[in-house]
Amino acid sequence: MINRRKKVLYLAIISATVSLYGINAEADESLGTVTGTATASNDFFGSSPNVNTGETPKSDIQRIQKFNKKATNQETLITRGQFEMLAPTDSYTQVLNNMPNAMVVSSGDSMDGDDVYINGFGKSLINFTLDGIPLNDNDSYTYYTNEFIPSVLVAGTKYYPGAESAAIPGLSAFGGSVETYSLKPSPSPFVRPIVGAGSFGKYNVGGLINTGLFAKSFAPTSAWIYVNKIQRDGYFQNNAALQNQFLFKSVTQIGPGALTLFFSQNNQRFNYYNGATAAQIAQYGQDYNSYTSNPLLPDGKANYNYTGYNYNQYLNWLGYAKYEGEIGKVKFSDQLYYYYGNGFSASATTYTQTLLTPAGTIGRFSPARNGVLLGNSVNNTHRWGNLARIIYPLGPVSTELGFWFNHNNTLHDSRYFSASNTYLGSSYSEPVVTNTYQPYINLTYKPVDALTLAAGFKYLYVTRDFKNTVALAQNKPGQFNVNFGSVLPSVGANLRITDNWHAFANFTQNTNPPGYNQFYTGTYNAELKPQKANTYSLGTHWDIGPWSSSLQAFRVDFQNYILSTTILVGSLNQTVLANAGTAINQGLSWQNNVVLNDIFSAYANFGVLDARLTSSHQPFPYAPHHTEALGLIARYHGLRATVSLHEMGQSYYNLGGKFLPLGSRFFADASLRYTFRNAPIGQSLGFKNVTASLNLNNLFDRRFVQSYTGSSSNPNLKLNLPTNVYASIDATF
Repeated sequence: MINRRKKVLYLAIISATVSLYGINAEADESLGTVTGTATASNDFFGSSPNVNTGETPKSDIQRIQKFNKKATNQETLITRGQFEMLAPTDSYTQVLNNMPNAMVVSSGDSMDGDDVYINGFGKSLINFTLDGIPLNDNDSYTYYTNEFIPSVLVAGTKYYPGAESAAIPGLSAFGGSVETYSLKPSPSPFVRPIVGAGSFGKYNVGGLINTGLFAKSFAPTSAWIYVNKIQRDGYFQNNAALQNQFLFKSVTQIGPGALTLFFSQNNQRFNYYNGATAAQIAQYGQDYNSYTSNPLLPDGKANYNYTGYNYNQYLNWLGYAKYEGEIGKVKFSDQLYYYYGNGFSASATTYTQTLLTPAGTIGRFSPARNGVLLGNSVNNTHRWGNLARIIYPLGPVSTELGFWFNHNNTLHDSRYFSASNTYLGSSYSEPVVTNTYQPYINLTYKPVDALTLAAGFKYLYVTRDFKNTVALAQNKPGQFNVNFGSVLPSVGANLRITDNWHAFANFTQNTNPPGYNQFYTGTYNAELKPQKANTYSLGTHWDIGPWSSSLQAFRVDFQNYILSTTILVGSLNQTVLANAGTAINQGLSWQNNVVLNDIFSAYANFGVLDARLTSSHQPFPYAPHHTEALGLIARYHGLRATVSLHEMGQSYYNLGGKFLPLGSRFFADASLRYTFRNAPIGQSLGFKNVTASLNLNNLFDRRFVQSYTGSSSNPNLKLNLPTNVYASIDATF
């Protein structure tokens, strides 16, 4: 196993080296800002970066981040250049490792998705969007980072580390908003095959086709199509994965605006990495996975930890049609979208189960002697919605009105099968229908040229219908309906002290309705309310020569955090979800760019964080007291290189109510990219240019615990990946 992995590693390095040095040609990149084609001008809050599939602006290469110094809140644009330097197999959220007070945690491999934490808040309390569409699951509010868009198609991400405006649609933004935008099509046609290979048997094969501008005389249109296959064996034993991606985007000029069509499909399967106890790691090595390749235990009984029983398989797709334009001084946008997801998490058990059978009766089913029952935890989701926005001047005030509607219909179904794969029934089958209505208004006023004031509010109204068919079949309560409503104000100000120095202040209230688990966790609490928080931020931006910087102080106050608590009903203790918690997340973030000259630039980001559940005197998980990210960027003709260093203080993981230490962590990454133009070999094959990339992760092979599973008394430790490399080549013709 080790020899095979070393062989793949060496082949990847040799491949990249040959690509970088074996072609003798002068290479230069045209790095002027490339504007999109067939697009309408707009100034909507969170408008997309104007970057297409052709070239990357020079400023996006020199800086990993740009600060909106005129905003009345903390707004950072994570630039296209940073996404280009990621391995094409990693989730795009890996770039958040560079942000202050942020942690990105991968369970086995980023290819399977990342867990993201910002200011101590997990991804179910962070608002994720793609091209403006809120992506968080409408039942649990979680988000799966590998399902919607690969890093190679990201134009940039607008990062708001807090709930900082009424004009951000979504359900949960306590930790902020991560608003990601897809690349626009280029006006020039090209075909770009993309292949790569790296450590642990990982490879990808795919490509990007850009049509260029056509139908110029009546409806100017440009489009791109992307297909990609990623496969790996995995560093950890029995952790193989397969992912197929297909995406499409077109932009057409129609009348006073532009029509954008978008489609993304992701089809994946991966075997779970379950970690290993300290004793197992000492005995079998750091790559040991407690989900083993043995279907039987030594005593002949079935092994429910057999990897063939424990995997994830999911298909999802997202499509939207968006029309945006401008008539006079009025700017408008309307976006209709549809999402479909269907798949399951597979497992096995040796325990007897009470199931609702296909005949509609309740029965108890046990595994065959020394056998297991196979389980599929199914999630089938249909979701559609619409997001409408309009901006118009009303005297001295710029007014933005918006309305977001979302309909979500999800079936949660825990299905059990015999060892021969015969469907036996479901331990729960729960259709959940959630409708979300969110109108907002945001006003911007400049009483004097140096001062900008913003004020607004959004109203969140949510209805949810829940049915537990297993409970109903047993003549137990199983059908519930709830409604939630919240008014959420936001105010902000920006003062221009000098042309290169601005200060801002912001207050925004945010909310998150209870998840659908309110209906089945302990005793149902009809009085459960949405959890709310007040977010305060105060900061400043400045530019001094080559140095640009942003400094922010923030505080998030929770007053009714939802916790599982114990109440006395008669003489019995019962578990109930209640608005019983209070919490504080506060700290400082300091972000810096330095453009040393036309070749070298650097960044340095620092965070200080105090995040704790004050009602229970416990820390937030993944909330280190400090983070540091330092990096150097080099650009010379066709060469681009980055080196980054990351340090994060000690944090904790909550396993069954016990907080286990994760310790501090330090790691370093590097990437190298070279674009050859007019190379003799490339010209003979018809290529306009060839780009070779090399990604080296965890340069110093630092190992640390990512998370824990199992029992808190003897937990499984889930480790990070060792030093690994990925080499890729794309050729444009």
